[in-house]
Amino acid sequence: MLIAAVLLMAGLAGCSGNVRPPILPDYSDADLEAQTAADNQRALDDLLGDFPDADVPEVDQVRLVTLEEWPFAMAECLSAQGFLATAVDGGLSAGAPTGQEMPYAIAYYVCSVEYPINPRQMVPLVDDQIRYLYDYYTQVMTPCLEAEGYQVPDPPSLQTFMSSYGQPGSWAPYTLVAEAVSSQEEWDRINRLCTQTPAELYGG
Repeated sequence: MLIAAVLLMAGLAGCSGNVRPPILPDYSDADLEAQTAADNQRALDDLLGDFPDADVPEVDQVRLVTLEEWPFAMAECLSAQGFLATAVDGGLSAGAPTGQEMPYAIAYYVCSVEYPINPRQMVPLVDDQIRYLYDYYTQVMTPCLEAEGYQVPDPPSLQTFMSSYGQPGSWAPYTLVAEAVSSQEEWDRINRLCTQTPAELYGG
């Protein structure tokens, strides 16, 4: 199955021009750790809901990963446990072989706990972060993509962007790029050049 083929939240790290950084929500480290713990518990509950007899090992976190790093970390982890998995087009291509559904589900759970996505990237964006994304998309990412020959849909107004953000069909510069790229190598190249998640979005 192909998971998260296009990451919705994305940008040029360290290259956001004159775009004003957002005012970030005031989450404490304890809040973020609690978020990760809750996500892990939900994943465990889902696993045991599907496979009540699963022998689930104790798992320690290896490190937090970004949204962009997650497919690569998961693919490497699943591969190390004997399952075919690759990072493709910004997402994860992986699945359970016939008859291996429970072992695969356990391996997926283990990898997701070892390499959880940074919880700062998993909580809903506040208005100022969405405003920052709009400025970044229109002032930095769009010119970058157009300079590489890619067509970008005309942007909506800021008000429309903010009210529709995160909904199906909401505007994003990469919408047509995903359809136009000619190869995995080109997808990787354009994402490095016009990357999709500005570090400033989360205070990086």
